[in-house]
This record gives sequence, C-alpha cells and structure tokens, in this order.
Amino acid sequence: MEINKVACVGAGLVGQGWATIFLSRGLEVIMQDISQEILNESMKHIRMNLKFLETHGLVQKGNFEAGRNRIKTTTDITDACGHADYVQESVPDTYEIKKRVFSEMDAAAPAHVILASSASGLLMSDIQEVTTRPERCVLVHPILPVHLIPTVEIAGGEKTSSTTVQEAREFMERIGKSPVVLRREVPGYIINRLQAALLREAIDLVDKGIASPEEVDKAFCRGTGLRDPVVGPFLRMHIAGNGIEDFIENFAQSYRYRWETMETWTSIPPSAIEPVINGTRDMEIVSEKSLGEVRAWRDEMLVKILKLMENN
Repeated sequence: MEINKVACVGAGLVGQGWATIFLSRGLEVIMQDISQEILNESMKHIRMNLKFLETHGLVQKGNFEAGRNRIKTTTDITDACGHADYVQESVPDTYEIKKRVFSEMDAAAPAHVILASSASGLLMSDIQEVTTRPERCVLVHPILPVHLIPTVEIAGGEKTSSTTVQEAREFMERIGKSPVVLRREVPGYIINRLQAALLREAIDLVDKGIASPEEVDKAFCRGTGLRDPVVGPFLRMHIAGNGIEDFIENFAQSYRYRWETMETWTSIPPSAIEPVINGTRDMEIVSEKSLGEVRAWRDEMLVKILKLMENN
C-alpha cells in the first residue's frame, strides 16, 4: 500500500496532532473542517507542533519549513478525500457526527483508500454501517498529545477486512507509531477503559473527602506513575510477587477488600462535581499557568521521558 497523501478530516486538537505526525514523516496533508477560521487556527498549532519537534531534536532540521509547504486546507470534504491515499477522521466523538462524516468520506474517497477513525470510545461496527465499503473502515485511536505519544490502538469492526487492519498497522509503524491491535471490539478500547477505571476511583476519593484533586494527582504521579512508563499492570504483579502465580496466591484476598469498597457508578455523582472542579482550579500549576502553558509544560516533560526511554 503506497501512501503519500493523507486527508485529515477534522482540524481540532487530535486532527492537528495527526497532521503534525504525517507532515513530519514527509507526507502531503490536506486538512478539512467546516470553516476556514477553524482551519486557520489549526494551522497555527500545527506550525507550533512542527517547530517543537524540530527544536527538541525529534525530527531533522529543516522539517519545520518543509512540512509547512506540504499541507493545504479545505472546507470541502470531497476535495480532501477525493485524491487521498489514506483518510484519518478526527471529528467529535458521537455516532451522529461520525456516521454522517464517514458516509461523506466513503462517497468521496477512491475505493481502495482506508478510512480510519480517531474515535475514543465508539465502535467501528456501528460507524461503518453507513458506508458502501465497510471493509475498508477501521479504528485508529491515538493518545493525546498525538504528535508525541507513540501508541495507537487499532480495531476493526464486524465488516472490516483483515487486510485493512494489517495495512493500517503497517502504515502506523512506518510513521513511527507503536500500534496495539485489539482482538475484538469493546467500548473505550484498552487505554481509555483503564483510564476510566482510574478516573472513577480518583473522583470517588475526592467526593468522599479522602483527598483533594492535587493530592490524588501527586500520589499517582510520584507513586505508581513513576513506574508506569516501563512496567504495566501485569508485569507489575509479576515483579511484586515471586512471579505472577505467587502474587495472585498471596494478594488476591487483599485486593478483594479493596474492590469490595470501590464504587461502581457509571456517571459522575452530582456531589463530586463541585469539589472536583474547585480542587482542580486550586492546584498550584493550574492557578499559576494558562491552559496553553500547562500543555506546553506537559509536552516538555514528555520529551524528556521519551528521550530517556529511547536511550534504554
């Protein structure tokens, strides 16, 4: 599969990240959204992303200027997809919008072109129902910030061909991503399901007055978060015990006590909303920096972690 020109449908935060990655790997990009104002603002962020990558040595020098010359914008989805070799959709995460956009992309893109979705929780089986070629539709879910975090999750729907999944995986590897292919669909996939479980417990700790948002974040970042870049949950169990079998035998009861006292709600309790909002706003970094400055600080820290991991 030869991919040289990519259509990015949706120019928000996720679409900007995808465009940055594609441009940094020498591809041509055509970015589409519903208004030129949105596209103009998006272009500012893409240029900033490319400059950031070059400044930190994550791409070769000259990439910033070269990348700026390989992207164009349009408000016409037919124009964006009509001559693309690959389409990456990043519109809001609702079935209503996704289905409408996928129907339009399906009508515009050449028959062989993969239609990939950046959906963060929806099922491709439901989205691809509106297309005439569902076999070419696949989920390719990135992690924010898209231009820095290497992992992407790939999942086919019920009618997605194995060839599409394999070609999407190969393309992601080609542009420097680290793909994880799900064996079957599930809402939220892997990463967001893990994140949802953690977030529910974090909110509950604040709701019950056990800790503030800042204390919860500190406990995570300076505790389990320190080992998370290198040790996942299963390897952690293996290391914490004398092997995985020993961990299960010796800690199963202890974990039962924890799980029995954890909440199982599926929507944020009204009582938690105010303390979560106020507690987050009271965080030192949030009160002292703008949202853009916090994101810039996060990206600087991520670069340091990524470089450290590359050297080991």
